[in-house]
Amino acid sequence: MTNNTNLQRAKQKKDDEFYTRLEDIEKELSHYVQHLKGKVIYCNADGEESNFWKYFTSNFQTLQIKKVIATSYNSAGNGEMLEYDGKQVIKKSLVGNGSFNSQECKAILEQSDIIITNPPFSLFRHYIDTIKDKDFLVIGSINAVAYNNVFKLFQDDKIVLGYNNVKYFITSDDTVRQVNSCAWFTTLPVVKPELVLTKKYNATDYPTYDNYPAINVNKVADIPKDYTGAMGVPITFLTKYSNNNKFRLLDQTSPYINGKKQYKRVIIQHRTNDNN
Repeated sequence: MTNNTNLQRAKQKKDDEFYTRLEDIEKELSHYVQHLKGKVIYCNADGEESNFWKYFTSNFQTLQIKKVIATSYNSAGNGEMLEYDGKQVIKKSLVGNGSFNSQECKAILEQSDIIITNPPFSLFRHYIDTIKDKDFLVIGSINAVAYNNVFKLFQDDKIVLGYNNVKYFITSDDTVRQVNSCAWFTTLPVVKPELVLTKKYNATDYPTYDNYPAINVNKVADIPKDYTGAMGVPITFLTKYSNNNKFRLLDQTSPYINGKKQYKRVIIQHRTNDNN
């Protein structure tokens, strides 16, 4: 299935049972090994069958982490907490239902160093508010950038998108579904190659929006290297962006050109004027 049909359906039905494949976890986590050493890892949307839990317990010694904790939600009763320190697994019932925003789970959050999980898609906006003061590496829809609280974190250079997109998820019936436009959101250091720009600005190819003082850029590769003003680029620009890139994130908007609505855009600007 193409596009983000499955993700939209999950949001509409609040069916958040999309589980992360082990290979996707291994692929992304390989970039952060040095940042996990000696840390308490908290997977606050995961149970015993979660591949996040399996990954951290199986690779505990290799990663040299201090402890891994997982809590899972139970809508019909008590949630469950798992804890592993490299020697034994401690399993116990929670007082509450295990929701990530419960006081019980927030207390565990405060004792943790890094939050790593795949949170409920439909609650991502609220989830980010819960964990934003901690280091984290979590999966979400790239479209979540449109949430004001999420975009503000990008603007303030507090978060970036990780190294890989996530295209496939395991569903509750153990089938694998394609869900486009998902990525890793993280506070951990991410260094990506600097964009090589070759295009130059001209008014014909880069029209100005009707409702916003910025030019339109249809593709990331088409960003003009010599334009010093505001530019509207696809949200996918953020998959190429990291703190070492020479761009400022100014805003986000739903622009119009000649009365026709365009796709959502992130407004950027070159950090310096030495791009000629």
